[in-house]
Amino acid sequence: MERIARLAVAFPTTVLMAVLAILLLGYISLQQLGVDLFPDLSNPRLFIEVAAGEEPPEEMERRYVTPMEAAAARGRGVERVVSIVQTGRAQVTVQYGWAADMDEAYLDLQKAMADFGQRNDESTITVSQQDPNAVPVIVAAFYHPDSDDPDALRQTAESIIRNELIRLPGVAAVELVGARQMEVEILADALTLDAFGLTVETVAGAVQRANRNLAGGSITEMGRRYVIRGVGEFESVAEIEDVIVGYSKPDASVETRTPSDPNSGEP
Repeated sequence: MERIARLAVAFPTTVLMAVLAILLLGYISLQQLGVDLFPDLSNPRLFIEVAAGEEPPEEMERRYVTPMEAAAARGRGVERVVSIVQTGRAQVTVQYGWAADMDEAYLDLQKAMADFGQRNDESTITVSQQDPNAVPVIVAAFYHPDSDDPDALRQTAESIIRNELIRLPGVAAVELVGARQMEVEILADALTLDAFGLTVETVAGAVQRANRNLAGGSITEMGRRYVIRGVGEFESVAEIEDVIVGYSKPDASVETRTPSDPNSGEP
């Protein structure tokens, strides 16, 4: 410090110019310093989405949410587990600490949830991680001037355009929103139901049981293991009409078309 003081006294102009140069350089650097308004963060949350048709909230909580919360809470670094349940859908949010390795946590949670998907063929279970940096950079809309069928546009966007976009270099994900999907309504006649001794719940239950893909175990042949799966989901309205919902006599069945009228249309 004494040598610096002597130098400042001996060469005041030189020292003053050096200090001014340092201050000027610092000011210029400060003005050009970039500010990261959206830093690279790894959000310590994982989401479990469950879709199970028209299951009531009580059944969703009993069959899915409660065991999933217990399985997720056993994971390393888990601080909090919360859930939202509604008819046919549920979301379980797993909160981790900021020091947790989210890639490892994601794999562990996927393994823990894989067993639920195998035991419940009628449900869809998805594990996802919300990345704050994964925001859309391009939003595109399209239409066809010669077509007024929204379902055809949705199928084209989902099966063709989306698959082509996802192959482009640098594209992480492509999400389709705002598309209308076709659904089938079964309009039951109350008088006909009463005449056959049926109820709306009976018809709905028969249709739901018929519209399922079931696992049938596996077989091993010549050193290879083959998984057996029964495919029974409906592919047309005619298949719904042929579902047996009851019997008017021991040898006379009642199909869906008898007490009701299935028809397809927009939701």
